Amino acid sequence: MKNLPLVITDDQKELWHRLAPVNRAAATDTYKRTMSGSSDLFADNFSVYTLAARIGLNEEGAHGRYIMAGLEKMLYPWFAEPVTKEEVARAQEFFTKHASVNRFPQSAWQAVLDNNGFIPVDIYALPGGQIFLAKDGKYVPMMSVEGRGALVTHLEPHLENIFAPIIQATKARLFKEAAGSQFAEFGYRSDQNENNHVTLMLALYVGGGFRLTSDDQAVILFPQYFKDIGTVGHEFIMAYQRQGISLEEAQEQAFRDFVQANSRSALLPDVINTMTSGLPAILKLVKEYQGINKVIMPRFDSGDVPAQCIAWKRMTLAAGIPMTKMVVEDGYTPQKAKDTKRLYAEAGFDPDDIIVGAGGYFQQGCLRDAASLVYKRGATMHPGGLERSLKFSDSPGKESIPGSIRIYGKGNTMIVAQAEEEIDGEPLMVKVVENGRIVYGEDLDAQRERVERTWNQYNRIEYSSMTQRIIAERTREREALLNS
Repeated sequence: MKNLPLVITDDQKELWHRLAPVNRAAATDTYKRTMSGSSDLFADNFSVYTLAARIGLNEEGAHGRYIMAGLEKMLYPWFAEPVTKEEVARAQEFFTKHASVNRFPQSAWQAVLDNNGFIPVDIYALPGGQIFLAKDGKYVPMMSVEGRGALVTHLEPHLENIFAPIIQATKARLFKEAAGSQFAEFGYRSDQNENNHVTLMLALYVGGGFRLTSDDQAVILFPQYFKDIGTVGHEFIMAYQRQGISLEEAQEQAFRDFVQANSRSALLPDVINTMTSGLPAILKLVKEYQGINKVIMPRFDSGDVPAQCIAWKRMTLAAGIPMTKMVVEDGYTPQKAKDTKRLYAEAGFDPDDIIVGAGGYFQQGCLRDAASLVYKRGATMHPGGLERSLKFSDSPGKESIPGSIRIYGKGNTMIVAQAEEEIDGEPLMVKVVENGRIVYGEDLDAQRERVERTWNQYNRIEYSSMTQRIIAERTREREALLNS
C-alpha cells in the first residue's frame, strides 16, 4: 500500500485491510464462478465491462447529476496488496471438492498468481469529484474494467458497492447548497458498520467539503480532513436528576458543570421544556459568561425547531446580546434546512446564525436500486477481433451500452464514446488500475476542487457516432428477429 494518499499511517492501512474480503478469490456471486467455470470463451477471453448508474437520484436539485466518489474504497481493498497463494488454494480446494456448484476458473486465478498476485486488469474511471449524468433516457458510465473475463466479472459485486459513496457525495453537495458550510455530521449511529462510516465521511468531504463530525474514528484516521465536534446529550442532564432536587435544579447543575468544563457548549433545552425551562436556563449562563472565552448556544432537536430558533434570537437580542449561534437537528434534509433558514430570515435574522446537524439523511435511500447501478459486459475478444455486445431487455431503460467506453466533455455535454474513437472534447476518464496495480493517486482536496469546477458544467448527454452505430446495428438485428 505504498504511495497511496489515504494510506499514510498504520491505522489507515488497517482500515483498508478491514474493508477487504477475507478471501478475494472467493468473494463473488456464485453465478459468476459458475459461468467462468463453464466456458473458456467466457472466462479466458479478453473482455470489457462497464459500470454505470442508469437513473438519476430522486433528490430535489440533483437534476440527473452524480458525483464520482469512493474510488479508494473500490481500489484499496482489492488492488493495493497482492492476492495470496493461500487465498486461491483455499477457494479452489473448497469449490472443486465441497461446494454444490463445483466450478472454479483455475486458469484465471493462476494468471493472478503469475502476475505476482495482482489481478491482471486495467480500469479506466472518472476521477474523484467528477460530475456525471443519468437523465433524459441516457446515462454516462463511470468505469470501464478490461481484462480476462473470469476476473473482470468476478469484481462486479465489489465494484457495484460504489453506489454508496456516489450517492453520499451527491447528497452532500445538495446539502451544502441548501445549508451552506455551516454543517456538522452526526450520523455515526445510523451506519451498520463503523468502518463504512469512515468511507461515508470521505464521500461527504469530496461532495460537500464537510469536516465536522461526531465520528471519532474518522477524525483519528484522517485528521487532515475531519474535526471532531461533540457536546452534551440528554443522558448527561438526566444523570443529575435525583431525589431531593427539582428537575430544573438538576438541569441547571448539569448545564453549569458542562459549560465550566468545555470552551464550546451546545446545550439541549428540551429535557423539561424548551421554551419555559431550557432556553431561560441557557440564556442565564450566556449572560454570566459574557466576555469570557466560552461559546454557549442551544441545540434544538425536537418540537417546532424554526420557531425555537426565532424565539432564541429574540431572547438574546432583548438581553442585549447581538451575536448568537444555534444548532438544529431532528431528521434534517436539504429541504428542511432551507425551510428553517428561510423562516428565520423572514423573521429578520441572519440564517448563518444556524448550524445544521444531520446524519440519517445520508443513509436514507442509499441503495443500489436508487441509482439502478449495473455492471455489463460490453465487448469480448474473438478470433476476428473485439466484438461489441449489447444487452436488451423486456423492460425499457435496461439496455446496456456496448463497447469499450471512454467519456469526454465538451461545453455542457458529456460524450459517451468508444476507446478507439478520436473525439473533439476533453478526455474525462483516467486509468486508475494498470495490470492490477493502482495508478490513481489524487487526494481528497483535489477531488473536492473538481466538484466545484464541474458541478454546474454538464447538463446534456451525447452518444458518439460509433456508439450510436453499434447500438443501431444490434437494434436492427433484434428487430429483424422479432419481426420474422
